[in-house]
Amino acid sequence: MTINCIKIYYTEFNNQLPEQLYYNYLNQMPISIQEKNSKYRRWQDRHLHLFGKLLLLSGLKDYGYSISILDEIKFNQYSRPYVDGNIDFNISHSGEYVICAIGKGLRLGIDIEEIIEINLNDFRQVMTYEQWYDIIDSKDPIRSFFKYWTIKESVIKADSRGLSIPLLDIHVNNDEVFYEDKMWYLKNLNFINQYCATLATNKQDVIVELRYIDFYK
Repeated sequence: MTINCIKIYYTEFNNQLPEQLYYNYLNQMPISIQEKNSKYRRWQDRHLHLFGKLLLLSGLKDYGYSISILDEIKFNQYSRPYVDGNIDFNISHSGEYVICAIGKGLRLGIDIEEIIEINLNDFRQVMTYEQWYDIIDSKDPIRSFFKYWTIKESVIKADSRGLSIPLLDIHVNNDEVFYEDKMWYLKNLNFINQYCATLATNKQDVIVELRYIDFYK
């Protein structure tokens, strides 16, 4: 039995990087990424974008790629980025965290969400009857909602078609989702307080390695 490894890199930010450090990181990026980064008006959005790329670069380097690989990132018809047919990666962010999952010889998707107060009724239409009942009948409906939300998001990202797949069509059976002709296996990654995160992959037997990176040092 082959055990596949998925590496998850994550970082936290709650304040602006010193200007010199920010540009030191930014200058490591290809010109195309620098130009896209400059289009964000809020510093928070510029940091989220940059940290996502830095996490991805850390992961790709661990798989033997050089920094020039960022110039070779392509996008499918649904705007999902990819490097080649051998490596898959996915980036997500919410609140003060950015997270990047990367693996070899498989497909994956990841989603992280900060658990915040919301009006659950605004999202009734994206949950099946069974999911909705499970949410409102749980001891912590908000956390239960975000569990389902991250499951659905991770699956549609792993599938690569994103929101072109209706969230309502994602049915969950324990730790599995079968959609159309594909089976996705789920791992809850609740390693950060007040956040929910889910990893979806097309391989059942996977191990997850977590690596925290502090970009402020």
